[in-house]
Amino acid sequence: MTNPAIPGAGPAGRRPWWALAPAAVLALVLCALLLPRDQKDPAGPVKAAPVVTPLPAATAGELCSTAQNRYPSQAVDSGRYLINPNEWNATGGLCISSTDGATGFRVTRSGVGPASLTDPLRGPGAYPHISTQLQPGTGPLPIPVSNLRYATSSWHTTQVDSGVYNASYDIWYSNSRTSCSFTESAELMIWLRGNGKTPFGDEAGELKAGGTSYRVFQAPKTGSHTLITYEMATSTASVTDLDLRAFTRDAVQRGYVPAGSYLCAVQAGFEIWDGGAGLSSDSFSFQAAAGQPSGAITSALPGLCLDSRVSGDPAAVGAGTCDGSPAQTWTMADDGSIGQSGRCVEDPAIGFPVLTACTSRPDQRWRVTPTGQLANQDSGRCIENPANPAAPAGASAGGSPGTATGGSAQVRMRPCDSRTGQEWHPPA
Repeated sequence: MTNPAIPGAGPAGRRPWWALAPAAVLALVLCALLLPRDQKDPAGPVKAAPVVTPLPAATAGELCSTAQNRYPSQAVDSGRYLINPNEWNATGGLCISSTDGATGFRVTRSGVGPASLTDPLRGPGAYPHISTQLQPGTGPLPIPVSNLRYATSSWHTTQVDSGVYNASYDIWYSNSRTSCSFTESAELMIWLRGNGKTPFGDEAGELKAGGTSYRVFQAPKTGSHTLITYEMATSTASVTDLDLRAFTRDAVQRGYVPAGSYLCAVQAGFEIWDGGAGLSSDSFSFQAAAGQPSGAITSALPGLCLDSRVSGDPAAVGAGTCDGSPAQTWTMADDGSIGQSGRCVEDPAIGFPVLTACTSRPDQRWRVTPTGQLANQDSGRCIENPANPAAPAGASAGGSPGTATGGSAQVRMRPCDSRTGQEWHPPA
């Protein structure tokens, strides 16, 4: 409020009391607007805060979140994994029990609901889950994303129709080898089922992995922590040998998982907004190893593999009868390169790919499309198998792209389409 003194040539005088009336009225109006509803208008309706009654104490065999310990964990499967009720955004309580002493757990009781959510805008109230060990160096993790040879998981669940929840993997990638900070790490989720919820973020196309389609949702990037979600197009209660590396590669290419980060934790469980009792993880397994995946890149045309033996041109790339030889052994790196013996496949815009010294240029970066094509990230063209039968080794050299010139027929670069000659299957 301003000073009521009126400046003048002489000593400052004070306004008469009635001159203050407009200011007093204004002050009263402002106070009325700023007071809480129950103070400014006792006769009006008052919205009472919801009362959340905590669950009774844990019974024998239960592991429960409490106000004193929101994240109790229990080692299972001889210490290989941890189970945790993880009621991180609610106050109603949630209890789980180990069902077999191995990798099974069941949500026995849940007080999670709209009234108990701490912050409804932050997400679910709890994520009861099974997790790989979180101490670095315990088990196969952490593994650099750039050196992830394979990462697979099988998970079988029992789901319920009531409540609001999802059945999902939560996979974490840290920028540090020595920690797995969930507030800073990149986060990748795979939803097997969304019951009353859809993933957060903008839908950004699809990924096809293992013959199954997933809708991709990219959350806004607001800091060091990023979130990308893959929702199975058709819900399921179980997966077998799910290729987590395929999701990792896709997230790296989309800029949601740093290529220089470490896969540090893999979790599987149920994000719960409401209810959840009866949900169970019946069995879970995870395997991973470091090292680049190497092996044959097979064509959808039967019996043919990508081959570096094209007679008369040591830099050419062809397609020959699959024989398991070193000339048909390729390494698919997370940076998108396809290499062999220190050389990488490149699209030099001359109509066919060549093998040359590995660089960091985009014309040596490839991506596997949802329909199995090997598309060059620079040109956008795809490697096509001409489908001509390879001539026997030692046949006359020469010819043009697409003709038999020795041990294999030279492949070519063509605009990407759905023809079978453009479908390839990289090494697992």
